[in-house]
Amino acid sequence: MVMMKFEKGLDNMKIKTVCGEIEKSELGVVAPHEHVLLDLTAFYQELPVPGIDDPSTQKVEMWNLGILSRDCYALKDNLLLDNEELAVKELMFYKNAGGTTVVDASLPGIGRSPEGLKRISEATGLNIIMGTGFYVGETHPEKLTSMTEEEIGQLMVDELVCGVDGICAGYIGEIGISEIFDDKERRILRAAAIAHKKTGAAINVHINPWTTNGIEAADILLDAGVKPEKICISHIDVENRENYILELLKKGVYVEFDNFGKEYYIRREVRNSGYGLFVHDTERVTLLKKLIDLGYLKQILLTCDLCLKNLLHTYGGWGYDHVLTNIVPMMEDEGITSEQIEAMLVKNPADWLC
Repeated sequence: MVMMKFEKGLDNMKIKTVCGEIEKSELGVVAPHEHVLLDLTAFYQELPVPGIDDPSTQKVEMWNLGILSRDCYALKDNLLLDNEELAVKELMFYKNAGGTTVVDASLPGIGRSPEGLKRISEATGLNIIMGTGFYVGETHPEKLTSMTEEEIGQLMVDELVCGVDGICAGYIGEIGISEIFDDKERRILRAAAIAHKKTGAAINVHINPWTTNGIEAADILLDAGVKPEKICISHIDVENRENYILELLKKGVYVEFDNFGKEYYIRREVRNSGYGLFVHDTERVTLLKKLIDLGYLKQILLTCDLCLKNLLHTYGGWGYDHVLTNIVPMMEDEGITSEQIEAMLVKNPADWLC
């Protein structure tokens, strides 16, 4: 395991974690988009899986990992991360590799647990930063339909300032945008902009990875007065659409390479316009080097978006430490310098968050 060590050279601004406020300089190495606890089972669709009688009850086990590598949504159990003890065990791989801070992207409707995050932070000694807001439209609570954008934005402000039972959010996100980007999701984006302007909090936007909806999402936030350096557009590295990524970068926003460790060839029976193939980590690193050479180093964030059981070490995956343990050496082999790596793992996420 590679232990990453970087020098602290950040100015002293503050950021709220689930255990209280810390200085910007205390963030250290940041994983800017992970899921410590998560429940995506609402999105499970039971389809026939060769060799499995009941995929809705079948647990993730060694013998079915190959099935999940060709359809990571095949088993309902793979979509649930709800074991705090396991979360502590898995996050310690990240800490032991040199990680300091984890930005948790789970929201109400997909398993966010403020108290659970605090317990896990205390048990690991890691900084954990909780998000506020709402995920994709399918998970929105009914009450939002009768609320104004100002009122929805105030809900986010309240969680950023006062917290949930005293546990404060530290950023806005991941705000959800579906394959079919509709008006109810646009309302939440505009509400997020309102909350940002009242608090200065950074915004992370989930985009369906096989679409280019990040362009419209970024424009909505920018038109609402959010500064580009406070916007992060996620999931741009599933297919490595260069023209899409470059268009985002030209707007001044952060782009997030957050699918490291996901190298799936999705079987054609379950593929659709919103669920397709994944490129390999080697291709992601090659594109990273190209974007850095084009002058976009300061707008790139790196993480794994660990959101499935089969991505954990316990279930045969690379874990939360994958970027530090495996991708950093790959970046070095590609000619990316230690200073550039430090910028993407330490300085950029701190600048975005603070």
